[in-house]
Amino acid sequence: MISLLIKQWMRNKERFLLSIVGVLLISGVLIYLFSLTESTKGTVTETLQKEWKSAYDLVVTPSDTEILNQNNLMKPNYIKGINGRISYEKYETIKEITGVEVAAPLSVMGYTQLSLSVRDAFNVADPGLYKLNIQKTHHNNLYKSTLLDVTYYTLAGLTGSRPDLNFGTHLSNPSFTLRNDQLIVGIDPEQEAKLVGLNDSIISSNNSRYLNENDTGKQEKTDNVFHLPVILNQNSFANSNYKVTLEKLDIPFKTEAQQKESAEKIREGNGEEFLNQIDTEPVDEYTVTGKELEEIYFQTLQNPSKNRSMDIGISQLIYASSPLNYQKINSPFPKRWSSSFQVQNQQVNGDEGLFPKEYLPPYVFRQPKPAPYKVENGRPSFTVLNFNVIGKYDPSKLQVSMDPLTKLPLQTYRPAEATVVLDENGEPLNPVKKIEGSGAPAALLPNPPNLLTTVKAAEKLLGGNSISSIRIKAKGIEEFGNDSQSKLESIKQEIMDKTGLQVTITRGSSPQPTVTKIVNKGKAEGWMEQSWINIGAAIAIFRETSLGYTSVLLAVLLIGIMYVLATSYVSFLTNRKEYSILLALGWRTNKLRQMIVTEAVSYVLLITILAIGVEYILAQNGTSFSLAKVGLVGLTSFFIYGFGILIPLIQVGKLKPYQGIKTGEIHSKSKRIFKNQSITGLVTNQIMQRPGRNLLSILAIALPSTLLSFYIFVSFHLDGVLYTSYLGEFVAVEVNESHYFIMGAALLVAVLTTGEMLWQNIVERRNELALFKSIGWKNRTIGFSIILEGALIGFLSGVVGLILSIAYIGIMYGIFPWDNLTILLLTICIPTVMGIIGAIIPTVKALRTNPYEVLKESA
Repeated sequence: MISLLIKQWMRNKERFLLSIVGVLLISGVLIYLFSLTESTKGTVTETLQKEWKSAYDLVVTPSDTEILNQNNLMKPNYIKGINGRISYEKYETIKEITGVEVAAPLSVMGYTQLSLSVRDAFNVADPGLYKLNIQKTHHNNLYKSTLLDVTYYTLAGLTGSRPDLNFGTHLSNPSFTLRNDQLIVGIDPEQEAKLVGLNDSIISSNNSRYLNENDTGKQEKTDNVFHLPVILNQNSFANSNYKVTLEKLDIPFKTEAQQKESAEKIREGNGEEFLNQIDTEPVDEYTVTGKELEEIYFQTLQNPSKNRSMDIGISQLIYASSPLNYQKINSPFPKRWSSSFQVQNQQVNGDEGLFPKEYLPPYVFRQPKPAPYKVENGRPSFTVLNFNVIGKYDPSKLQVSMDPLTKLPLQTYRPAEATVVLDENGEPLNPVKKIEGSGAPAALLPNPPNLLTTVKAAEKLLGGNSISSIRIKAKGIEEFGNDSQSKLESIKQEIMDKTGLQVTITRGSSPQPTVTKIVNKGKAEGWMEQSWINIGAAIAIFRETSLGYTSVLLAVLLIGIMYVLATSYVSFLTNRKEYSILLALGWRTNKLRQMIVTEAVSYVLLITILAIGVEYILAQNGTSFSLAKVGLVGLTSFFIYGFGILIPLIQVGKLKPYQGIKTGEIHSKSKRIFKNQSITGLVTNQIMQRPGRNLLSILAIALPSTLLSFYIFVSFHLDGVLYTSYLGEFVAVEVNESHYFIMGAALLVAVLTTGEMLWQNIVERRNELALFKSIGWKNRTIGFSIILEGALIGFLSGVVGLILSIAYIGIMYGIFPWDNLTILLLTICIPTVMGIIGAIIPTVKALRTNPYEVLKESA
């Protein structure tokens, strides 16, 4: 039997050579695929395991907060915009849930104004009326904004008692007060120590310690005053500038008579309205930075006797925190920033007179909201805060990950980050500029709090539901994968069921660059790049890459099966006459089937031997010999050839001895669809008259076409997963796109299949081609008809492949690829070209047909 099989190979050397090429391609693709998939999956898993970390695993927020947008991106600095609405009772419930190791709450209490009264800043000897102007400005490296602009008038330089002149307007004392906005946040000392090691960052000294559960604050019984225990951040985030100018009014005021006369004029001119029109002469100015002001304030607070020229003013809890409104817009560079937004400031509304407008900038990015207040004598009374400084901490000693691939928002300790990357016209900047945040409650980018207190103090001051969010660390979440993700999902669901709060899994998330257009007073100032948080980036990358590789592997298996199916069927057609003669000589059908199986097994053994050889060569170059990979290659090739010979095994059972005189596979029920008066009609009819083999040929090309379309989609889809986060970009650098080699090899297999099919057609149509030549057909006409047949088969294969790829994408991903449809349609061209290439060798064989010899053989 084996000798007969070898004789068959020798009689059909060209077809045997094509089969060997197919074996080499299949073995090469399988070895490469298993090696690449193993290394790629290993790279992805190893990278994701390394980055499978975060500052916290889940975050709990009130049920009505929108911290995620439609693309599952978490807004930057989201916690600053949440004002309570979680009760202490629900917090205790979360702490008791199995699987919760750390539950660290945050109470965003709001903004106070650290007030510092400055005396004797100006030494004025010349008596008169003076104009005092206080300006607080901030330059964020994009534009300068005025946060405070207050003007008032004062008497200075007078000796003796102050005259009672009844100016018709209020005249302040020569001293002035500077105010610096400061955010206050409450924490649970024990849980915060577990989360970030805040207790270890306390600066050791006799008067510095960490917060404890007894630091709950004290409310005065009679007055609206609250004594608040706080720890200070030694690194101030304040970056504003204060400038106080003193100008003398050009109005007579030296003698008593001049004073009375000037007072009369001021009174008649409606006080400040008259004073605003008088020319002034600069006298002196006082400047101080926000950082210097904070340092002076807290030094004076702790040691009031050391600085006699400064007094601590009244600090009230005035403003509640408010969110920044991002509006979705089209990205100027979608490949760099898939998500783009716009923020714009608006005129301050002042909240119906609750806030003096002179203490707020005219345009704000966040409309100020009032903190809780009482109404006394028809006027709002905000809580006065007396700070009890019990310690200082150094944020550089916190146990906080600074890995840019997985960095999560920790607004309690990190300032907001943004970089101006485009100018007002949307053109790239070089170099880029970092935007500086401001501590103002209405600013574009807020600063972290410098004052931390306890959540119990916040609850006592603000009442129930004072917790804004809870950051959670889960137990036993170490190994990356679906099991850990399932544990997190389970904890999330239990928290939601027991509290009704909103829960977001942050473990495995990664920052994603977005770009935001900044509009200031209706004018574009530039575009800033910010990092939003791509929730679940790591598990999404893992699942998508695994799905993509599995899909490619399945597609390659189908392509291999279709190739073997097509070639084995052609081999059956070629040897059918010989098989029928053997049946007539007494051979049993099982004997013929055994011959077909032996041929398939020989190919499987050849592929396995090649795999062993490749692994041996690789092992000589330093890599380990992988017996498992060899086994996978052998098992997969056995699977491919086993399915591929099913049709010949079935057809042999239907074969009769008399069929040895029958040639071709023209269907007995086939009819002409088109008239044979044109080359196109003739070719179409020839395809339809051999439905079995041509259907196999179409499917053999359609499956690589499906792989091509699917892989293009996977590439774009994975780009959408990988290149939308910093972690994904890092993984993408480690994972190349070498699967295109597999796609190319699959298309080459399709060319071989088409060539074999058309070759068999030419063999069976030798008489027909000889007749065409004898009646005057030219070689170019015959050649064109065969090329057209290959092109038409390729085109039909492309259409079938596109339909299959869209269906395959729908099954694997559950979506219709609208975004990539145009590119997928273009893939029809490639199978058409493959069909033309596959028809070249059969065309050459057909053109070598000698009409005389063929007709002589037929006679």
